[in-house]
Amino acid sequence: MLLSGTKSVSLTTSMTEKDRIKIEALKKENERNELLVRRRLIESAEGGLISVVEEFEKGFEILSRYPRTVTIFGSARLPQDHPTCKQAFAAAWALAKHEYAVVTGGGGGVMEAANHGAIKAGGGSIGFNIHLPMEQNLNAYTTDDYRFEHFFSRKVTMTLDASGYVFCGGGFGTLDEFFEIITLVQTGIIPNVPIVLLGTDFWTPLMDVIEETMDKKFQTIDPDDKDLYIITDDIKTVVETISQRPFGESRDKMFERAYRLKNRWIAEGRK
Repeated sequence: MLLSGTKSVSLTTSMTEKDRIKIEALKKENERNELLVRRRLIESAEGGLISVVEEFEKGFEILSRYPRTVTIFGSARLPQDHPTCKQAFAAAWALAKHEYAVVTGGGGGVMEAANHGAIKAGGGSIGFNIHLPMEQNLNAYTTDDYRFEHFFSRKVTMTLDASGYVFCGGGFGTLDEFFEIITLVQTGIIPNVPIVLLGTDFWTPLMDVIEETMDKKFQTIDPDDKDLYIITDDIKTVVETISQRPFGESRDKMFERAYRLKNRWIAEGRK
């Protein structure tokens, strides 16, 4: 993370000849097959957009104002009176009362409900929005917000230093976040902070597939990988699960998993 207040340097000011070749390759490939992510990288490199590094600086500057954060994920499509949104509101309210700032993607649905709950409790409520061709509007319930241009920097900022993650019912985006985070925890890359799946009706069928197919039938995960998360409908359990594991303990668990995985690979003859 850059120091707060440091001047960000545009990629164009120190662009080498090698960098220019890379950008030309990006342009050529994008002419053949245009993708939003690639176009964003080109625009950033040419100074047309804020750089990824600058986005990290702005995002982490916001996070530095809050000692502890919990990131809440879930569908942007659900109405505020949906049971899933009501759960998100209640969880965020309770976490804010325990002095956790709530971080969301800043959109509607579950994100709006979570930000609203945190605001209602008088806590910190952060919305990290993103600029999309079909505009994703920022909800009205944030104490701090920032709109990203790059998916990568937004994702890292939302998840890197969280004290816990709460996943409510959602679509492919929510599942993408869940499986990425649980993989990073599983492999000892990020601290083993609590992962709470809120909503038994939504999450239990998926977890049954993980247990029966991935664990028992194909053995593509370790049996104790299922201990990386809990499923609950109880808001008190959400708060207790997150608050009872200090961040230092989560880091210790991260190193334990990393060394255990390394030793297993050595025993199996992997490099």
